[in-house]
Amino acid sequence: MPNRIIKESICSSDSIDKLSWFEEVFFYRLIVNVDDYGRFDARPAILKARLFPLKNSITEKQIDQTLNRLVTVGMVSTYTVEDKPFLQLLSWAKHQTIRNIKSKYPGPDEADCVQDKSVCKQLKSIESKCSRNPIQSESNPNT
Repeated sequence: MPNRIIKESICSSDSIDKLSWFEEVFFYRLIVNVDDYGRFDARPAILKARLFPLKNSITEKQIDQTLNRLVTVGMVSTYTVEDKPFLQLLSWAKHQTIRNIKSKYPGPDEADCVQDKSVCKQLKSIESKCSRNPIQSESNPNT
């Protein structure tokens, strides 16, 4: 993972101030593990293994509760792609430079459902695959 820059303004952030000490540490550790698009796997077992590999006292339940808290305060968005949960840091592009062309993880635009907003993906038509009715698509010069 690339190095991340954390600005000093984080010390006076209203969002950070809403967090407990553990939630704040969780967030900082998340920052250094997400990809260049601010995305990561949101399975509690993966988060625990990557964020707290040496802390045996931390449980997956704590990880799940903390992730939900970050969603509640509006710092993280969670979504599901092909039955697998992912997360994205919401203000990522504002504070970090995106260097890679492609994310390592699918984005919210590929989501089956964005969990924190309850907005589900609907089927989108592909214009080139949808045949048009020639009567409706051609104008009648005699009218």
